[in-house]
Amino acid sequence: MWRNYVGELQCTSSPSTLTSAHTSQENKVSGVEEVKQSTKPEVFLSTTTESNLKKNPLVNNKELEDSKKQELEKEREQSEELSNTNTTSSTNISNLSDKKKQSKIPVASTKMNPATNMFEMSSKAERKAPSLPPIDDIEYPRAASWVSGTLNELLDDKIGKQVFMCFLFECLAEENLTFVDDIKRLKELKSKDERKALMQELLDRCTTTVNVSSKALQLIKKEIVKDDPDVNCFELADKEVSKLLENDQFPRFRRSTLYLEFLEQLLPKAYALKWSSSFEALLGNQVGRYYFRKFLHNIHAEENLRFWEAVVEFRSVKNKSPAMSNLGKNIQQQFLREGTHNEVFLPFGLRQTIEKKIQQKDVDITLFDEAIKHVEQVLKNDPYVRFLQSKEYLDLLEKLK
Repeated sequence: MWRNYVGELQCTSSPSTLTSAHTSQENKVSGVEEVKQSTKPEVFLSTTTESNLKKNPLVNNKELEDSKKQELEKEREQSEELSNTNTTSSTNISNLSDKKKQSKIPVASTKMNPATNMFEMSSKAERKAPSLPPIDDIEYPRAASWVSGTLNELLDDKIGKQVFMCFLFECLAEENLTFVDDIKRLKELKSKDERKALMQELLDRCTTTVNVSSKALQLIKKEIVKDDPDVNCFELADKEVSKLLENDQFPRFRRSTLYLEFLEQLLPKAYALKWSSSFEALLGNQVGRYYFRKFLHNIHAEENLRFWEAVVEFRSVKNKSPAMSNLGKNIQQQFLREGTHNEVFLPFGLRQTIEKKIQQKDVDITLFDEAIKHVEQVLKNDPYVRFLQSKEYLDLLEKLK
């Protein structure tokens, strides 16, 4: 602002008074700059230096350089002081924050969040792995029947139940089967004290390792405070956990590597040799399909057998039930929808017929019959012949007795 004002005076003054006006105004500027020196020394130094240059164009260059060096030195010192101040403040804040954190460390409590407690137990509890049963006491047909049987049939088989428990242990879900078994044991107890102690233990599991609904949990809590609680308060929880075992964990067990490896140890070599003359025998054997699927995966044709297995599972569901309708729709979306990753190629008319029936909710056990015939023929024409000469099949024959 002051420089602009000086410039205006220079432009409006007469030539005779230009020099005196210029000198007068610069003196005023110098006076003002001296007042500002206490608050902005760097501005004063820079401005006065420029003012001196205007007064005396022949000012020594060395003096100018010295003044600039002084300015830079002062700026550097101020910058270092500011940096040290910020560092000290940051350190103090950090120390204060650490003290606050230390003061807010929670004290261990016996009443923990159920979800937290569940993970705490799963990570710290010593889980003893169950062992697979010896294969000397069971033959292949008995073990293979677990695939087509029900969960209750599997659990009624002592060896089958032990193999299933080993699978659940791998899935961190063995507590579900133990929970169901202990409810059965609870109903057989005669002593009131023993019943109440076991009921309290089961309730603790419901809030830690076993997943039940809030409704089931409330029924148990409401009953267990009584002097002689009714064991039937666990009925809803029992149904929920049993349903989880049947609808989720049992189907996964039948497809698991653990079960297939157990079957493979029992498989007679004669069964595997029969596959070379019967395509139906190969598809009807759990171990045979496993090795056939491995071969198909290598030749990028696995989706055909996956579709075939999905339809077999579809046919095992109650006919014309909502579950069958939902499963049929899922199979159509996964394997028959155009452009899907696992697309199975069917004649266009056949694909349209299946889609139309699903849209009209006209779903029954025959929905995929024609599609299965087509896929079986595709698998039999080329992949099956190549499989019989593959390394997968020949290596299996070498392992079997």
